[in-house]
Amino acid sequence: MRKVGRLPLRGVCAAALAVSLIAITRTAPAGQYEQPPSFTASQVLPSNLLHGPDYTIGQRVGLENFQYVFRVDTKWGPFTIKGSDLLRVRLREMAATAKLEQVNGAETVVESAGKTALRPLNTAKDLVTAPGKTLGDTFRGVGHIFGSANASMNATDPHGDSVIASVTGGATARRKLAFDLGVDPNTSFPPLSDELKRLATASAVGETSANVGLSFVAGPAGFAISAGGTSNQLREALRDKTPAELERDGREGLASMGISAPAMDAFYANPNLSPTDKAIIVEALLSLRSAGGREIFIAGAARAQSIEMGFFYRRQAELIAAYNKRVSPVRSFARMGAAPMLETGNGTVSILPVDYLYWSPPLEGLVAGAGHGEIWITGRASEMATAQLAAQGWKVVPKAGAQLGQP
Repeated sequence: MRKVGRLPLRGVCAAALAVSLIAITRTAPAGQYEQPPSFTASQVLPSNLLHGPDYTIGQRVGLENFQYVFRVDTKWGPFTIKGSDLLRVRLREMAATAKLEQVNGAETVVESAGKTALRPLNTAKDLVTAPGKTLGDTFRGVGHIFGSANASMNATDPHGDSVIASVTGGATARRKLAFDLGVDPNTSFPPLSDELKRLATASAVGETSANVGLSFVAGPAGFAISAGGTSNQLREALRDKTPAELERDGREGLASMGISAPAMDAFYANPNLSPTDKAIIVEALLSLRSAGGREIFIAGAARAQSIEMGFFYRRQAELIAAYNKRVSPVRSFARMGAAPMLETGNGTVSILPVDYLYWSPPLEGLVAGAGHGEIWITGRASEMATAQLAAQGWKVVPKAGAQLGQP
């Protein structure tokens, strides 16, 4: 089983700082830049996150592409997790996984359709014998069945369900269970994905909520389907719609922004962006209303080379939407210097979900030739990085997540 978090971030020092990959070709005299520092877990995390019933975070924390690198020993094996935002997602997902493991699917398998509204249909024959039967959230009549099937046949997202899976209760049960737990139905954390599949396949959803007390998992802290940035409407869409339906709706939204067909195709074809990542990105960009240049962001996200980078773009989109709502309207994305940035009512702004900035060639390359502005980061910056950026006309705004209402 593939361990999430171990995928290499190929050449993404600059990509972790911008909406597209940046090639930094400049060289610097020895000693002009800082070396990447190392930290301890106790320095960068609150004490209540350092260990839990099912995991322990190693004390030594590295830094890669301005993101903390955590080594986490869990009951499901060791994981390398890059970025404090993604760590909080994984800790929440671990809590949900442990909760699900308490449920013995064999004891709650439904023996008849009357026992639960979520018994999955498993074959095409089921679609013929009961095409109009409404099974709770499984589907809503013939129109929804064929709408889902049609969306699946036209979808290009590699994460999409098959035509049969798109209209069966098993797929719907997985999404509903994830919604009830407050986690991502399209999770890339294998232990949680396996548990969701196990219980959905066993049709246990109808009874687990009552018998085992499964409910929204607060977890150690943090977010899975970002509670601070994702609307309730979108969370419900992630529960009720197949990946193919999310893609269909997302393409309509992107088209309304003027995004080109090739850019849309590349965006939806990228396997490193989950259906949840894509849906959140589209919702965030739609919230910018008339902002120009949004294809710049979509094109950058389409080139994400790892699951971690896909998550980076999702978080960045959420932060940009929050900035637009709480601080100043985003007028357009624009290419300035080495990377795309935002033109806002407050001037030029770069918003980056990174843990620690230190003075280095990629950071200097980000602002070189870009005039002056602000860099909003979710973490913090070294004294040297702050001073060097200020000398080039750039103000660092640390701990931006709290200011933007993000967890």
